[in-house]
Amino acid sequence: MYKDILSNLSQGIYPFHMPGHKRNPDFLPPDLAALDFTEIPGLDVLSAPTGILRELQEYIADLYEADRSFLLVNGSSAGIVAAICTACANGAPLIAPRNAHVSMYNGLALSGARPVYILPEITADGLAGGISPEVFDNMPEGAAAFVVSPTYEGFVSDIAAIAKKVHQRGGILIVDEAHGAHFIFGKLCESDGYFPPSAISQGADIVVNSLHKTLPALSQTAVLHVNSPRVNISRLSFYINAVQTSSPSYILMAACDFMFCKLKKNPEIFKEYITRLERLRAALPGWDCQGGCQNAPTALRLSGRERIGTRAIYDIDPGKLLFTVDCALHAEEIAEIMAREFKVQMEMAKGRHILAMTSVADTDEGFERLKTAIYGLNERLFAPQKTFPQIIYFPFLSTFALPEMVLTPGEAIRRETRLVPREEAIGCISGEIIAEYPPGIALVAPGERIPAEILPLLRKKTLYQII
Repeated sequence: MYKDILSNLSQGIYPFHMPGHKRNPDFLPPDLAALDFTEIPGLDVLSAPTGILRELQEYIADLYEADRSFLLVNGSSAGIVAAICTACANGAPLIAPRNAHVSMYNGLALSGARPVYILPEITADGLAGGISPEVFDNMPEGAAAFVVSPTYEGFVSDIAAIAKKVHQRGGILIVDEAHGAHFIFGKLCESDGYFPPSAISQGADIVVNSLHKTLPALSQTAVLHVNSPRVNISRLSFYINAVQTSSPSYILMAACDFMFCKLKKNPEIFKEYITRLERLRAALPGWDCQGGCQNAPTALRLSGRERIGTRAIYDIDPGKLLFTVDCALHAEEIAEIMAREFKVQMEMAKGRHILAMTSVADTDEGFERLKTAIYGLNERLFAPQKTFPQIIYFPFLSTFALPEMVLTPGEAIRRETRLVPREEAIGCISGEIIAEYPPGIALVAPGERIPAEILPLLRKKTLYQII
């Protein structure tokens, strides 16, 4: 493994994927190995901080304007599980969107909550858009609600309107804002309005941010914020400690502190990033704000702001560069060419979409390399198709019904299971989460009957657990 990583580095491929530090040494402490401490006198204990870690969490809460912030070293996944277990005590229902990360299903299983599944609206090109506030009108009284905003592709829902409806029904709103940890920095660098507002300021009760996705932080780092008296803090603290290691890495925590201090003390860094990002977006073939084409048809075209106001998309994250593909090649094939010939690695390439993730740690050289790749590929003989094929990640979102829920996730994981090949799994009750990576969204949840329609999406050589 170590040699494989070095081999990958030796190829000189620029990362348009997470983690957000992009291996840029300007945003990381100079000697990470020297930071590898344990809980010795003079330091602190993350599970019950009273010293420097408590100060760090208070600093983060002040930065994000939250009541409380909890540093997570097991990623956003740990925070999401802890949040659901806290909000859904005694098996209470959870309004659960089907475009959520697998960690939501883990939270359902461990909490015993009964999911009430809802669907995001689907874009014309087959992506999960936003969640309409109207779907919460008839939610059960006192149920908790869960929303992913922004989505993996950067689509933001109307969190303020959703929070109002959830609170009217006496519920707690949890927002998986894993991909939006950077939103607050627009305001801090006097570019308020460039990024969408954080769910923290829009009425959400619990918000989870992945620091390493869109900020220059090390993988595994995240933060859970609380901004509501509705949340039982002692219960939440218990669950956070239950799902986190008792030996948190001081490398991860110190690097977070280094990153936050650097960005807050030097707001011009983020302002310069926004300027460079807007320059790049303007230079790429795409659509204008009114949805019209900027130039002649091309194989790769940047999408973004033209989606606002459609499919429950309230806003978009401009830091996500989402390209639609309209040519004879699939996205996966194009991404391979981009890595091999243009030395840029995309975050995701699937069907008719390619996603590049940017961050404040990106360089001018990296942006220029991406632009060269896009225009270089558009000049190739990729004949545009007359009809745009709808190839979507998760067919049940628009083409067939949700899988039948026979058992709740919690009930399912407590049953005995057996392993069978994929052909034999069809029609059986799943004993596991069947998810597609990236971005880790479940096709089938534990306790659901595996539908025949997903057979082409299942890995051929993998055994599946059925009940």
